[in-house]
Amino acid sequence: MNSKTAATAPASYPKFSHPREITNPYLPLALLKQDILQNKELRVERTAKPDVQKTFNVGGQTVEALAVEDREYNSSGDLTEATLDYFAQDDDGNIYYMGEDVDEYSHGKISGHGGAWLFGRDTQHLGIVMPAHPKIGDKFKSEDAAPITWEADEIISLSESATIPAGPFSNCLKIKENASDGDTEYKLYAPNVGVIEEIEGKDPLALQSHTTK
Repeated sequence: MNSKTAATAPASYPKFSHPREITNPYLPLALLKQDILQNKELRVERTAKPDVQKTFNVGGQTVEALAVEDREYNSSGDLTEATLDYFAQDDDGNIYYMGEDVDEYSHGKISGHGGAWLFGRDTQHLGIVMPAHPKIGDKFKSEDAAPITWEADEIISLSESATIPAGPFSNCLKIKENASDGDTEYKLYAPNVGVIEEIEGKDPLALQSHTTK
């Protein structure tokens, strides 16, 4: 750890007794088997990987994260990126984003690992992806690993509705995300489901199917 990181590291961390039991109703990853999200240009296969073992040292605690894999395919069906995202829920019900391992693909071969970061290696700041008791106006960072990446998030609604291929949804939570690359994205989270829509531009990435264990 360099001196700059040490100086800005939090004085204390939350307690994680059962970090893989992610039961927050807006992102119940412990129940997820697979989500399929798609628009005209992109298809994402989001699959829980309970057999993947990934642990983090968080303030002296050994925290075992739950891994979720995103495999992204372009409109031609070519794999462009495979990412393992790591999540953990604290004892209060907040979900933290612990980092991601990234494989970028070109012509069927790994071409890079852009955007990869891990808590403890690249940052001492936990990224919070979903508060335990979200309220309109809540602000947080789901990624806080500058200069690699950062993302500033704000909850802007708890009463959104959407009709998408996976069905009609109501009482959805909406988050505005401002990323380090300058992009702004909106995500809708349906109660007891998780992410149902990712909105950036005119062609939202919408949930096609949601499979649980």
